[in-house]
Amino acid sequence: MSAANLMLRPLLLCCLLLAACGTARTAPDYTLPDTGFRVKADRLVPTATLVEAERKSLLYVSDPGERLNRSLYNFNARVDRAVLVPVVQGYEFVLPAAARTGVSNFISNLNEVPRLANCALQGDQNKVNVTIIRLFTNTVLGVGGLFDVATGLGFNKQNEDFGQTLGVWGVPQGPYVVLPLYGPSSGRDTLGTAGDMVFSYYQMEYLFDVAGITDRSLAGGLNTGLRGVDTRAGVPFRYYTTDTPFEYDVVRFAYTQARLLQIRE
Repeated sequence: MSAANLMLRPLLLCCLLLAACGTARTAPDYTLPDTGFRVKADRLVPTATLVEAERKSLLYVSDPGERLNRSLYNFNARVDRAVLVPVVQGYEFVLPAAARTGVSNFISNLNEVPRLANCALQGDQNKVNVTIIRLFTNTVLGVGGLFDVATGLGFNKQNEDFGQTLGVWGVPQGPYVVLPLYGPSSGRDTLGTAGDMVFSYYQMEYLFDVAGITDRSLAGGLNTGLRGVDTRAGVPFRYYTTDTPFEYDVVRFAYTQARLLQIRE
């Protein structure tokens, strides 16, 4: 036997030992006993069981389009940070607090009309009566709605929208949805939002006719822009400032529960 063969034998033995070690490391099922901390892959919980357990959780929200919804959530966050928040900050810098309150009251008084319609569609006579009193009081005594006199008299705003009306009628909530710019919604609330937008459009068209405004595109644009800025200014939430990596999940759950509570009121 040559000296070369004698030298190759230890090297070959080392390679075999290393291969055996590699096999043991990559296939532990053949070397390690079953314990409470480790089970074979064929004994894991089936996916269907995990899905069913998730659906029974108190935190469960139907979100079949989660991947798209998360993308839209991130898109809304970028637009909000780059455009909406700076516009709101400029709005707050230009107008003093008293003037901004007057604008909010005026817009809210305009919205009493669709609120009244939704209260009537829901068949809630008490809310109908309160909304009529608010509309009359704030329009007459509140100088067209610039001042919220009704709340001071104990007649609180009835925040009813068409999404809530559909819920009262028994329309299912549907899956969770994130709308571009609008944010959290659901299948039912998306339809409700569209209904409210149509109602608001025709309401403003009527008011433009009464006021004799001919340039509808300019008036409509100013109305939409002012409503949007006022709405964003009234919401203290800022994206990605909740100090949690699960902000999307928290917002989804909070929105869904809030809407359920609003419908039950």
